[in-house]
Amino acid sequence: MSGVLPADPRESVGGCQPAELSAGSAPGGGRPVSGRLAQFSAPLASVPDSWQPSWNLSPGQRLLILRKVDNQLECVEVLWNLTPGWLRDLSRAPFSAQAEFLHDKPMFREPLVQRRCLIPVDGFYIWKQQGQRKQPWYLRREQGGLALAGLWERYALDDGSYWDSCTLITAPAKGLPARLGERMPVTLNRAEQAIWLAAATAPRALQPLLLNADSEVQLMYPVNPAVSSPATQGPQCCNPTGLAVRLD
Repeated sequence: MSGVLPADPRESVGGCQPAELSAGSAPGGGRPVSGRLAQFSAPLASVPDSWQPSWNLSPGQRLLILRKVDNQLECVEVLWNLTPGWLRDLSRAPFSAQAEFLHDKPMFREPLVQRRCLIPVDGFYIWKQQGQRKQPWYLRREQGGLALAGLWERYALDDGSYWDSCTLITAPAKGLPARLGERMPVTLNRAEQAIWLAAATAPRALQPLLLNADSEVQLMYPVNPAVSSPATQGPQCCNPTGLAVRLD
């Protein structure tokens, strides 16, 4: 396939474990952000046979990413928790990275320049603090999926095998989503996706791209608190339990 993604990440097919990290528990991870994703629609017509759809995907599990290798777009399944080859304490593998500090952190500096990816999702969850409890909200487009900005890494083992992993990138929340939490994943439109994946993109242009990207989220609504358990699965995870808020 030439190009980056279809005009809609889903149009090719027609349709739609670890705890969250805190500011002190992972380099550049920042305050806890969306640690749950929904990835139940295949982003391309061909995906790895091992991939399983998930309506409530947690860090430490496997998900699909899109990346460019030799200028060709490929869809691969990776671990959601960034594990560079030099990392010895795997409990410190971050599932998210703050866009503002990517150039400053050794964990993210090299993959920012050499190993950028997209994380195609149907939507993601953010928990809003309401008194003594947290209410999960689901954020998505009206039709089709979202493309989240991400980084990927490779962890090589002594026997010659390896695994690949990724982290999603977050930025300060803007507009109505800021009422749910301080940060949210960076979503990219089709033009921004092409710039993000292009090897020729100058490193100095990457941070402004992430921080200035307008959110592609169009709807957000509360969902059943049962999604707070990683064991909860199925389409009901994404069903609204209250009025939806439209983001224009």
